[in-house]
Amino acid sequence: MARLFSDYISDNYVTIMTLFALAMQMLVNCSKPVKGVKLMLAVMALVMVLSVFDFIEIWCDSYNKPVWILYFKASVVYTIYPLLILIETYMTVPIKRKLLLAVPQIVNIILLSVNLFGVNIIYGYRNDHSFFGGPLRFYPAALMIFYIIILTAQTIEIINEGDKQRGLIILFISLASIITIFLELIELISHNTDEVCALGLLIYYWYMTAIYHNKIQAMLYKSKLDLEHSKNDLLIAQIQPHFINNSLMALRSQCRDNPDLYESITEFSKYLRSHFEALSDTKMISFEQEMSNVEAYLSLERLNFGERLQVEYDIELDNFLVPALSVQPLVENAVRHGIGTYEEGGTVKISVHKNNGFIIIEIIDDGSGKSSLTVQQKKRKGIGIDNVRSRLRSMQNAELDIIMTENGTTARITLSEEAGR
Repeated sequence: MARLFSDYISDNYVTIMTLFALAMQMLVNCSKPVKGVKLMLAVMALVMVLSVFDFIEIWCDSYNKPVWILYFKASVVYTIYPLLILIETYMTVPIKRKLLLAVPQIVNIILLSVNLFGVNIIYGYRNDHSFFGGPLRFYPAALMIFYIIILTAQTIEIINEGDKQRGLIILFISLASIITIFLELIELISHNTDEVCALGLLIYYWYMTAIYHNKIQAMLYKSKLDLEHSKNDLLIAQIQPHFINNSLMALRSQCRDNPDLYESITEFSKYLRSHFEALSDTKMISFEQEMSNVEAYLSLERLNFGERLQVEYDIELDNFLVPALSVQPLVENAVRHGIGTYEEGGTVKISVHKNNGFIIIEIIDDGSGKSSLTVQQKKRKGIGIDNVRSRLRSMQNAELDIIMTENGTTARITLSEEAGR
């Protein structure tokens, strides 16, 4: 057995080392989604089987084993060779009607299965292990050539479409297979097809990994450009808030003789500044600071609604932290979509209390929250609520519930006392 194993290694050393090198490449790149790896693994397994069955013929001749082993060996080999090229075709070129392309191989398998029963329509063996061809002996070789022609034709089409690198790699693999088959038919060489298949696999895999790395490099380069553009956009975005704020302050300085207008510009400046700061900063702020933003917003809305907007407060505590813009958008929804849809107006109530280790913040309006809303208003309201939910979950791990009744809408934020510290 040791001598047998030694002979096998000696006869198939190149094939084994090539497949081992390919396996190592796949192992190193296992985290990279290289296209066609599963088919490539199937081809590797088939090439390994070929090397074993090629050696079986030598083993049978050397130890005078039964002829049926040679019949079985030949059937497996004549099945695998066309199958290899068929799989390589599937793997490397975009063939349409792939199932139809497999029909000749199915016919080949049927003929080889029949041949196992001594019909000898494709091949046969005499008692001295000598080989002879049957009337259809050309079929397996013709099938291989047929698949290679299809592979070559598709490859030329790929080259004509502009993908020259990939086309030339596949063309090399197909031409190497054709030359090897021809040289073995004229008995100039023997038992080299599996080595050529293994080499072709290795070359194609190296090419595919190179393509993958090139794509990654291109993506990294694009990401770098996008990052630079984002930095420029951020600089512009930082300039714009400063310009708006400075302009408002300049206008405010001209309105000292009009106290109402002066205060309105001041509140609008505070409102804008709170939004700009929230967009650029992910830090938590005190609830007191968030309520300052709410007050700035409500001061502006009172200019629109006047006595139609009433606000009530029931705040038991304010010494905790919340994400910026987590309460103000809910108050805005209550005013715009709860109160603002009614001519007589209504009341918005803001309450904060503790309950079993949780802090409950509620914004309650006595409208319905849905009357007379346009499609655009409903969409904007939904986006605002989704944004608040996202900020609460990512920064505070808190929850937002919207409770709608006939008597109004309640927006309820629930967060733990520990999270609010």
